[in-house]
Amino acid sequence: MVSSRGYKGDAPDDNKADLIEVPLPPWMEKTDEPIDIKRRRLLYESRKRGMLENCILLSLFAKRYLNTMTDSQLQQYDRLINEPSNDWDIYYWAT
Repeated sequence: MVSSRGYKGDAPDDNKADLIEVPLPPWMEKTDEPIDIKRRRLLYESRKRGMLENCILLSLFAKRYLNTMTDSQLQQYDRLINEPSNDWDIYYWAT
């Protein structure tokens, strides 16, 4: 099942008449990726987030733990950082 992903901006006094939804491509798991490439990709993706707070949180976590994670743990981390609809989901969960 492919989930619908997108960003919906809003403001407190917005009547939503001009709401724009920007669709994001669905997350696709990379099944044949070598583990060393996966670790490097995840480190990069952890550092290059949409918001600075997540860049800091995830990059420090990734730098410390990615090299010790099993393939299963790397797959779970990949899903965690790439599947949520936006960075606020990750930020609120992490904090």
